[in-house]
Amino acid sequence: MARSKLPASRAPAAQRAATAKSKAKSVPAATVKKRNPAVVALAVYRASPLERIAMIRRGIPASEAKRLFAELRIGQGAGFKALNLSTATVNKKAKHGDNLSPEESERIVGFAKLLGQLEAMIQESGDPADFDARAWMARWLTEPLPAFGGARPADLMDTMEGQGLVSAALAQVQSGAYA
Repeated sequence: MARSKLPASRAPAAQRAATAKSKAKSVPAATVKKRNPAVVALAVYRASPLERIAMIRRGIPASEAKRLFAELRIGQGAGFKALNLSTATVNKKAKHGDNLSPEESERIVGFAKLLGQLEAMIQESGDPADFDARAWMARWLTEPLPAFGGARPADLMDTMEGQGLVSAALAQVQSGAYA
């Protein structure tokens, strides 16, 4: 039984394209399209590693990166600087409706994952009604911490290793082990 009517020389490329298309469909569009950044961040946090890899490879829309930081109280400039992203480049890509590169997207996805981790912590801790998570996160990211040798969490956000350290520190905050 023939799988395709394409010449044999083109079948592997067509199969690769079909595989890539099916993989792209496995990531919910809501993950990067919704307008509520808390929902987006929580979705990124709860996504599987393979789903986050697919998001990174596709590229995050620059406009979504701008929106994520616009609604965080540290502001876009400080947020992009913490991730070692050029504000001018992100603005230019957003203006043209372009996606960020995979390298840029990886830092945005990592940051969104951290925001989602905080949102999940708040949900698990009880009534979040009187807690401003974004204000707390903005403050926490910009204060020097002894656990980081006096560095601010924001100073570590430009690498995946640094984001991992910040994520571990957030988990310690939740468990009460963090001083």
